[in-house]
Amino acid sequence: MILVMGPVDELVTAFFLKHLTDTKREYLFVDERHLGVDVRLELDLPQGPSGKGRLRGAVHFPTWRVGLEELTGIYSRLGTGNVEQRKTPEARAEQAHAAALLDLFPGPVANRATAMLSNGSKPCQYAAILAAGLRVPDTLVGGTWERWEPFARALDGDPVIKSVSDERSLVKQVSWEATRASARPGQALAPHQFQQRIQGTNIRAHVVGARHVLACRAETQALDYRHPDMTGHTVSLRATELPEPVAEACRQLSRALGVDLAGIDLIEPPGGSSRPEDWVCLEVNTCPGFMWFEQNAGLPIARVLADFLDTSLGS
Repeated sequence: MILVMGPVDELVTAFFLKHLTDTKREYLFVDERHLGVDVRLELDLPQGPSGKGRLRGAVHFPTWRVGLEELTGIYSRLGTGNVEQRKTPEARAEQAHAAALLDLFPGPVANRATAMLSNGSKPCQYAAILAAGLRVPDTLVGGTWERWEPFARALDGDPVIKSVSDERSLVKQVSWEATRASARPGQALAPHQFQQRIQGTNIRAHVVGARHVLACRAETQALDYRHPDMTGHTVSLRATELPEPVAEACRQLSRALGVDLAGIDLIEPPGGSSRPEDWVCLEVNTCPGFMWFEQNAGLPIARVLADFLDTSLGS
């Protein structure tokens, strides 16, 4: 039985629940609004040689319960919708229990709460990206105007500006002249990262269980393929196969970050290449909204994810 936690009206949560229903999977759903109200999580982690440290407990509803031993895997979309977190002591306790369950559950989890933290600071991911054999763009984070100006001038073209955290932002290019002209005397650089614009084709690779790689090309003239309409462009998503060395680098990166479901943004060099060191990795989304890619590129991400979480199938 797969446990799904998240807001029932959040698009990706609803999409995955529909897939589970349509394919007649056995699942249990917890709407995060009900944590501390109608749903309580019981967690017991025995200590010592006799307990062997295996997590026990149950998900409690008003008139019934499901033991954790009945669960095969967990898919979490907690915190992804426009849900105001309840601030009662009961709700806060259950929210903490939910995060603990994600980290302590012995089976597959997409994704564990601590594993998703790397997305809170994009530069923190760069070491893992480089260790996996992929490149990253020339980047300046924070700093002073005295450091930013030579960085921007040295690039081939205007720098790209984007959020340094997991807050979604519209990626755009900014000229150093216009940016410097907008600065006030004594003003520090805003908490963003400035990067070299990389030429090539945008590729999104979803990695499930650090094993299955499902990729697609985003064919567009827009700088930010996620929001092409905001710049008067269109985008076409088309399923593609990554060269095996590049796919293996994506698997290695997912393992290094400890995520069982990753959305890796890559740029394929002009003309293509099978060498990972020729590919640029922009970031790793540790809570990817895969629905758009599945619907537009035909990638079977929901099925592969469900297979991974349903360990009763022996996958």
